[in-house]
Amino acid sequence: MSKNHRWWALAAVPVLGLIFFSTQQTGALWSGTENLDAGTITAGTLDIAVGSGGTAQSDYAFTALAKSGMMPGDFAQAPVTVQNSGNVAMKYRLQNGVQSNPAVPLALTLSTVPSEGACPATGNPSDATPLYSGALVGAQIPLWRTLAPGASEVLCLRAGISDEAAQNATTTATFTFAAEVG
Repeated sequence: MSKNHRWWALAAVPVLGLIFFSTQQTGALWSGTENLDAGTITAGTLDIAVGSGGTAQSDYAFTALAKSGMMPGDFAQAPVTVQNSGNVAMKYRLQNGVQSNPAVPLALTLSTVPSEGACPATGNPSDATPLYSGALVGAQIPLWRTLAPGASEVLCLRAGISDEAAQNATTTATFTFAAEVG
């Protein structure tokens, strides 16, 4: 082997060593470990039910606010029971209110009451805690309500006819509730 080839071979050894060392350093940047404390995973059932008289169900036609012959300033009022029928703590809230006919704008007042009897068809509810007051369309309780498994809460809903309501018109209201593990 000529002297030139030996010098090139000797010069290549440190370069190859540097490349190998550099690759090992880069490989270390792409790996890592983390120790985690042991955790607990708990499964359960999240289920919200709406109904009255202790017979809560998932699908409930809330027709109690239906009233004919209403004039501006009149209102319809009725209780609805919200129950945690699951086995985990639950947070819920009124998520939205929708009307079928915008020509009959309704104002909604929503309160908690101690029982269904505390939300009469006429008059003011007894021992009510206000949760929402405003337009029915887009109604939302801003804070989540908490219910333990098997617990329930009575809401008193009052829908009032505004002065801008069209005469001889009807509307239906749909309420959507949201629930999550709480």
